[in-house]
Amino acid sequence: MLFLSSLPGMAQVFEGDSTSTYYQRIQALEALEQQDSITLNTTVGVAAKLVPKHIEQLELPPLQVFLDAVMENATVKRAQSQVEQIKNEYRLEKRDWLNYFRAFGNYTYGRYNITGYASDEYTPLYQTASTRNQHYFNVGASVSFSLGDLINRPLRLKNYRHQIDQIQYTQEEVMEERRLRVLDAYNAVTEQLATIKAKAETAALYNAQMKISENDFIQGKISIIALSLERARRSGAVVAYEEARVQLHNAIILLEMLTNIKIIQ
Repeated sequence: MLFLSSLPGMAQVFEGDSTSTYYQRIQALEALEQQDSITLNTTVGVAAKLVPKHIEQLELPPLQVFLDAVMENATVKRAQSQVEQIKNEYRLEKRDWLNYFRAFGNYTYGRYNITGYASDEYTPLYQTASTRNQHYFNVGASVSFSLGDLINRPLRLKNYRHQIDQIQYTQEEVMEERRLRVLDAYNAVTEQLATIKAKAETAALYNAQMKISENDFIQGKISIIALSLERARRSGAVVAYEEARVQLHNAIILLEMLTNIKIIQ
């Protein structure tokens, strides 16, 4: 609300428009405009200047686009990675029975020198030597296992299946929670878009009416009090519109952060 005492030097104008001059009414009008500017900057602040123009004309993609983007969230990806990790451990445990078997084998090949002695009843003992190539190989297999390990194996596999189920439930909870947050943010943007258009129309109507009232005041048709009241209503509508733009901008930024989808180009 603009108080009349806040316009120094305009006491004559406030006492009665019939005694005020055209110049005095112009001065009063300029003082009112200055006061409106101060009120707007104080109420809305710098945040309104950072909001893109024509943000109320923004069109949102369908909701499903944002819900599908939840899969790309870091928290959801971490839950998916945990599920894959425990599944891999389960596969390794299922293949652990292969450790019960052992296979072995070896193969050699070489040239052998064989030395010996020979004699008969007519010949004294003498030394003999021969050389030949020889192959040698050995192949085999064995089975060994612990009875405790064999008996507990079904329980271990069952325990892994339970862990997989629990982690999958956790993943679904994370995704559900993230989707609910995205849904709330999407609804907030949709609601702000619906209300900001009505506030923009209201502000535009008050601006148009303000032009008429200012002209009537300059012509001396209405008093400064009537003009001040009219400007107060216009200022309220403009401030409400600017605050709605800031709220819409913040809601869009939150939705972008939750989904990594760029909305404001």
